[in-house]
Amino acid sequence: MNMIADFFRYLRFTDGIATSDIIGWILAAVAGIIAYKLIDNMQTSIERHNMISSIEDGFSSLFDSTIAISDEPHTDLTVSDVENKKVMVRSVMHDDSPWEIIYAKGKPGVLEYKVIRSQRYMHIRNNDMSNEWISTQALHELCLKCRRIEKLFKSGIMKRIDLSDMFRELVPLGASGRIEYISALYDVYDADCLGYIVMQAVVSCEKCRNNSEYINYFAHYYMTHPDIRRYFISGTRIRKIMDYFTVKEFIRIVERRSKLYKDA
Repeated sequence: MNMIADFFRYLRFTDGIATSDIIGWILAAVAGIIAYKLIDNMQTSIERHNMISSIEDGFSSLFDSTIAISDEPHTDLTVSDVENKKVMVRSVMHDDSPWEIIYAKGKPGVLEYKVIRSQRYMHIRNNDMSNEWISTQALHELCLKCRRIEKLFKSGIMKRIDLSDMFRELVPLGASGRIEYISALYDVYDADCLGYIVMQAVVSCEKCRNNSEYINYFAHYYMTHPDIRRYFISGTRIRKIMDYFTVKEFIRIVERRSKLYKDA
């Protein structure tokens, strides 16, 4: 009964109000909602682009930093002339030879390093081609950036097109012994983060039709190094339900692209 009484009161309130006025109010309300959504989407888009730009600038700044060392093969790194041997981080990210897990002499389980002017450098290559070191600052910042990308992607802020555009910074992290080195230096948990980001970047490249030859190279590396598969298809970062089909697609992509690399 109360509802009926309220309805009749409403009719008395609207008595004398033109139907065109009511329609006008409704249209104004709809227009206001649409305008609000447009402004909100624009602000969200600007914030998203700012976040992605910050990450891209961070990668560029990190790779341009001279906190890596390139020495003559099989030579002892001396503190006295290390300044002449400093190179940009991007210089030691090549695929001419893989990163090596080099243990310190007399220290079981400890990777070889040297502290030079308060900076710790890890020994990542010592073969007939190169003798190279990289700062733990660079490795730490690299892991931080990957964790940030993971959070932004999982929350929906970063899209697949963003990962595809950043494939040159992301996909190489899973090749040439780098993910194995991170696992040995830090922990499997950090290596799982790199594996997750690389997996999503590879799938993103496929969906966005990014047919870079480097994806084929990575696929071949992945297929010929079965010990790294745990970081990509069964790591702690992978969501069992939401990433189920992504893992399946990733496996299909690397199998197909590895064949393309061998046939090239």
